[in-house]
Amino acid sequence: MANIALVTAARVRVVESIHQMTLPCVEAVVAGQPVRIDTTTGKWTAANGSSAGEARVWGIVTESKAAGMAVTAIRRGVLDGYVFTQAYDAAIYLSDTDATLADSAGTVSTIIGRVIPATGTTVGTAFDKVLSIEL
Repeated sequence: MANIALVTAARVRVVESIHQMTLPCVEAVVAGQPVRIDTTTGKWTAANGSSAGEARVWGIVTESKAAGMAVTAIRRGVLDGYVFTQAYDAAIYLSDTDATLADSAGTVSTIIGRVIPATGTTVGTAFDKVLSIEL
């Protein structure tokens, strides 16, 4: 399993948001990280694929925020800012590493979405790659 890197958190951009929600976060979050709803506080907390409870991912946060601040997470939409070496249409999973995405399943197999082409710009002869979030 290889974890997916961000270009930088400051480069995460919403391309399209179809379903989103804004809540405060229990802990500091970085743009592009998967989050779940903390069942005790009702706030965002980092998600991972290490156990069923941790893998209840709700969405991907769109901004970096300190603990206690409100942040929007996208459940269905498209985000840019990841370093994808995977092929177009490759599945992207929740990693066992906290708040991280991967190119293969963690302990609890949870697909976050797929790599899709972004037709706005090209790198060489191929289109850029972005994340289609399909939760």
